[in-house]
Amino acid sequence: MGTKDAKTEGGGGKDEPPKGSIFMGNPDNLKRAGYDPASGGNVDYDPDFECTGGSTDPADRRCPFQLKTPEALGHGLAGWEGRLLHVNMPSYRDPLCPRTLKYLFTKARRPFDIRVRVLQQNVPDEDDPCLDSYCELMAELRKETGGGDTSKGGPAGEDCPHRDQVFIHPIHAQDAAGPTYARGLIGQDIREAYEKKEMSPQDFCMSTDSHMDFEPHWDQKMVDMWDMAENEYGVLSTYVANIDQLGVNLNGKHEVPHLCMVTFTSQVRTHATKCASNLSKPKLTNAIWGAGLSFSKCHAELKVPVDPHTPGIFDGEEFNRAARFWTYGYDIYTPNRVYVLHDYPGSQHNPKTSSWGRGKFGQADMKNSYYRLNTILDIPGGEKNADKALRLKRSKYGLGDRRSLDDLIQFSGIDLRHKKPTIDGKNRCGNIQWVPFIEHPKGVNFIPSFDDKTEDPLDVPYEQTSVWYDPHIDGVGAGMVERHVEEVEEDSEDAEAEEAAHAAHKEEAEKLAGSDLHKHHEKLAAALAAEEGGSDHASPEAGHREVISGAAAAAMNMDKDGAHIFPPLLRGAPGSGGVPKGRFFLSGVKAGKRGIEHLPLPLKLAVLAMVLGICFAVIVSGGKRRKRRVKSKKRG
Repeated sequence: MGTKDAKTEGGGGKDEPPKGSIFMGNPDNLKRAGYDPASGGNVDYDPDFECTGGSTDPADRRCPFQLKTPEALGHGLAGWEGRLLHVNMPSYRDPLCPRTLKYLFTKARRPFDIRVRVLQQNVPDEDDPCLDSYCELMAELRKETGGGDTSKGGPAGEDCPHRDQVFIHPIHAQDAAGPTYARGLIGQDIREAYEKKEMSPQDFCMSTDSHMDFEPHWDQKMVDMWDMAENEYGVLSTYVANIDQLGVNLNGKHEVPHLCMVTFTSQVRTHATKCASNLSKPKLTNAIWGAGLSFSKCHAELKVPVDPHTPGIFDGEEFNRAARFWTYGYDIYTPNRVYVLHDYPGSQHNPKTSSWGRGKFGQADMKNSYYRLNTILDIPGGEKNADKALRLKRSKYGLGDRRSLDDLIQFSGIDLRHKKPTIDGKNRCGNIQWVPFIEHPKGVNFIPSFDDKTEDPLDVPYEQTSVWYDPHIDGVGAGMVERHVEEVEEDSEDAEAEEAAHAAHKEEAEKLAGSDLHKHHEKLAAALAAEEGGSDHASPEAGHREVISGAAAAAMNMDKDGAHIFPPLLRGAPGSGGVPKGRFFLSGVKAGKRGIEHLPLPLKLAVLAMVLGICFAVIVSGGKRRKRRVKSKKRG
C-alpha cells in the first residue's frame, strides 16, 4: 500500500477559502483541567498539517496509507461498488430498535447492499422482537404509500423487505453484561461471517446504537465522507447529534461534535467534547473514539474486535478500543458532517433500556474488568508483573504491533501512567500531525490469528517490523530457538490450586481497585527521575517505558500463581481446558568439539542460566519438582 504523493496541497494559503474551524475550549475550563489556557478559542482547520506538521519542506511530508490495486480484492480503490456495508448494533430491551431498522433501510440509497447484525437482549413475551416489529412497521408503510421501492415499504404484497439481510443474535436480558460484552458478541458474529466468506475485509462496517435516525442516502454519504479522509486505516467516529437536528444545518455552520479530551473516573472517560465547524474533510483526532458511531473498512473491525471480557464496563470502553485501534495502525477522524443521529431522549428516558446494570455480573467481575483494562494501558491498578502484563498486551484483545503504547501517550497527550488528562498541558484538539508506522508485510487485509482458548497470538515469531519483535526470541533465522505449544491435561489437584489462585487474584484485584496506587506510582516516577539526575523537565514516562526483549521469553513460561489477566467470558464460551505452554529447545545444533568451553557464547550463557535456575529451584523447593503452568478458563 502506498502513501500520498509528496505534492503540496492545502496548507492555508491566503487566497484559499477557509477549510473549517475548531473550537479548542474555554480558557478558564482549560486551566482548571491542566491545559494551557492560551490554547482556547477557535483555530482554523488546516488539513495539510496532518501530512506536513507545518513544515514547508517536501521531504518532511508524510501522509496516511491509501489503498493500492493488489489489496483492493477486485474492488475499486474508492467508493463501495461491489462492496457491502455491515451495520452492527447492540440492543438492550429497546423499543426503538424496529424503528431504527426502518429508517436505516428506507433512507438508504443502496438498501440491498446493507447487512445488519443486532445483538438483541430482550425479555421474551415482554419486549417486542426487533425484526418482527420492523416488518410490521414496513407493512404499515406499504399500506400508507401503496407500496413501491424500499422507501415506500417495499413492493405491494411483499412479506417483509430486506428481512433476510438482518441477523438477530438473541440473548435473555438477564444474561446481559454491559456494552462491551454485547459488542464483543457481535464481534464474534463478525468474525464468523468473515470465516464463512460472507464479509470481505474490504467491505465497510459501521457500529452504532439501536435508537438512531438517518439522513436521506446516509449510506452513500458515509462512504463518500470516509473516502475524503484519504486513509485506508481511517475510522470515522464521534458522539453524534440528537435527532432534532435531522436535516438541520445547526447555526449555519455544519457543526459536528469533536472528541479530543478525557478525564479519569474509575477509568478513562471521554470528556469536554469540543465543536468543529464547516470542515472541508474529516479531521484527524488524537486517538479519541466514540462508541455511538464508528465507520471504517471491515478489516478494522476484524483486527480490533471489542473485548468481551470486561463485564459491567461503561467508562473505559472507548479509550481502550481507541488505543487498540491506534496501535494497530488505525487513525480516528471526526466526521465533517452528521448523517447518523441519536435519539437521546427516547433512549435515556426509558427505564428498561437503562437497566442493563442488573445483569449477571457483580462487583468482583467489574473489578476484574478494571484490572484488565488498567493492565493493557499501563494505568495504575493493573498487573505489576511485567511478563504477565506483556502477555495480555499481546493477546487477542490487547494492543496492536504497529505503534507502541509510548507513542500513543505522546500523540494523545494523555498521561495514562499517572491518571492525568495531559502529560504536558498542550491542547491537542486543533491541527495535529499523522504518526507514520510500518505496515504489516502481509498488507492491510491481513487478520491476525489467536488461540481459541488462551487468546495468545499464533502468528509467531514476530516479524521485524512488529513493535513486539525481540531478536533474542523472534530471530529464529539462525535455527536456534523455536516455540512449541503443548496441551496439558488438568488433574483434580491442579484444579483445586487453580481455584485457589483465582480467589487470590480476586482479592488482589479488589485491593488494587480501591487503592491509591497511582499516587505511589507518581512518587516512584519522581524518585527514579531524581535518582537519574533528572530535572523538572524529565519525561513523565521516565522509568516506565515498555521492555520487550527479555520479557517475551519469560511470558512464554509464566508462573501459575499470578492474577488471571484472562478473566472468563460470562456466558456462551467454549469449555475450559489446559492452556498451552510455550517451550524453547535447541534444534539443528552440531558441535565438532565437546565441552561447554567450545560452545558459542549465546549457548554458554544459556547453559549457565539453566544450571543456576536448577540450583535455585532445588534450594527453594527442597528438590521437589513443581509443574509451572498457567491456565485460563471460560465458563459457559
